[in-house]
Amino acid sequence: MSWTPRSSLDSVEGLIWLPRLFAKARRVAESGGRSRLVDGYCYGNNDVMDGRVLRFLRTDDVTVSSILQDHSDDEAARIIVKQSGRTREECLQFSRDLERTLRSFPVIDADEGLLPPGIKATAVRFFYNRLMMPVVYMMFQRAERKR
Repeated sequence: MSWTPRSSLDSVEGLIWLPRLFAKARRVAESGGRSRLVDGYCYGNNDVMDGRVLRFLRTDDVTVSSILQDHSDDEAARIIVKQSGRTREECLQFSRDLERTLRSFPVIDADEGLLPPGIKATAVRFFYNRLMMPVVYMMFQRAERKR
């Protein structure tokens, strides 16, 4: 892949994954917004991790994309968190829980070259790209058609 979104562990307003979600939203917008599957990355409500963050923030991908049109990532994050009614403490706890999930599921890091090279990274990348993601893409596209 020629483009990768920000790291899953980057944070804004105390929330990891949110900068990554924003990067994917901006990439979808740059591509014309016809599909929420761009450059091998799913974006939005129907993506497992994006959906988890969006549900926590009591919002959806359409709202996020709309806010991002007129605001920087920092401003958009402040607006979205404020609209969600979530406290700073809730955001930090959500991020701690999400980080534990991400650390126990290293396929994203392996795919994006963030794991040390070797047989483990190669095996994880193979599993992720050849076995897991084709199923995920199929499920994502099916869910998108139902929108």
